[in-house]
Amino acid sequence: MLNGISLGIIIVIVLLIASFILSLLINLLLVPIIKTPKEVIDEILQLMDLKKEDTIVDLGSGDGRLLLKAHEQSRCRCIGYDISPIMLIIANTKRIVKFPFTKDIIFEPKDVFQVDLSGVSKIYCYLDQKSMDILKRKLEKFVEDGGEVYSYGYGIKDIKNEKRVVLKNKKELYIYKRR
Repeated sequence: MLNGISLGIIIVIVLLIASFILSLLINLLLVPIIKTPKEVIDEILQLMDLKKEDTIVDLGSGDGRLLLKAHEQSRCRCIGYDISPIMLIIANTKRIVKFPFTKDIIFEPKDVFQVDLSGVSKIYCYLDQKSMDILKRKLEKFVEDGGEVYSYGYGIKDIKNEKRVVLKNKKELYIYKRR
C-alpha cells in the first residue's frame, strides 16, 4: 500500500515525464529543428571575421553550436535567441560545460521577430524563407545602420548589397553589409 509521500513522488515523476514529452512534441510539430551543419561552422565564422569587440546574435540559435564556436575563436559577446525550451536547455548545458564562468554567452527564450538588436554588430541566422521575408525590414534597417547579416541557406529578397558565398557543402551563405 502506498503512503502519501510515495504517491506524491510518483505523481510528480509522471507529470515531469508527461511535460517533457509534451514539450518535445510541441518542438517537433511547431518549431522545426534545422541545424547549421558542423562541417561549415568554421568556414562561416572565418567569413564573419569576428573580433573580441563584436556582439553576435544568432536568431533561432538552437543548440548553440555556432555561438559556442564563435566565442571559442574570438571571445566576442554571443547572444542566442530561440523559442524551443529543449534547444535552450541543450545550449545552456553546453555553455556551462564549455565556458562555466563567462557572462559573454547568453541563450534566451525570445521570439526572433521581437528581439532588440541595439548594440549588436553581427547577426547570424538559419531560418526558413518565410521567416526571412517577415524579418526583411528589420534586417534591412540593421544593415543600413552598419550591421552585418549572415544567413545560411536563405536570403533576404530584394535587399541591396547581397553577396553569396558557396560553402564547401555546396549551400549558400548570404552576406549583407553596408558598402
